[in-house]
Amino acid sequence: MICQNAFSRQVKTIPLILILQLSLAQLWAASEIYLTEIQIPEDLYTENGTILKKGKSHLKLLLENGSHSLVFMKSEEIIAIVKGKETQKTSLKGIIPLVGTHYLQSEKIPIGTAEERQLSKTGRPQYLDDNRNWEISLRVYRDSQNEKVHFIFQRKEDWGHWLHFDFQLFSSNPILDR
Repeated sequence: MICQNAFSRQVKTIPLILILQLSLAQLWAASEIYLTEIQIPEDLYTENGTILKKGKSHLKLLLENGSHSLVFMKSEEIIAIVKGKETQKTSLKGIIPLVGTHYLQSEKIPIGTAEERQLSKTGRPQYLDDNRNWEISLRVYRDSQNEKVHFIFQRKEDWGHWLHFDFQLFSSNPILDR
């Protein structure tokens, strides 16, 4: 009897595990992930005081069910996750460019080797030969008071309508400034 109860409990947990695995797979399949590398020109801080050191950083932008997260990574280690807020273009006035425009690439598109990325089939610049959607970008701005740094994600939606999300960081530690 004891063996039969243990077996029936195991059989009941198998479908639950399969359902959880399928749900996670569906969630990742439904989300969009974009990648880029960025050179951060100065130390920056998240709202909770996490420092992002000056230098090269890998960014992963996660878009899932209306939620937008910007993940800062150094060699596969997650340093910080910053949540984005939808914003209007008119609210972006009075900000100064800090880093050039970064065009994001979907994680679904293979990057290729460094040698493959340097080759051009037509002699034109490589970005003109690629069949990528260049309507998804990340721009970095500083506000006029030099307090906040805005990572602005932009994506072209319909007929001139752009979607803007603001990921806000700080020039100094906001925890110490309170």
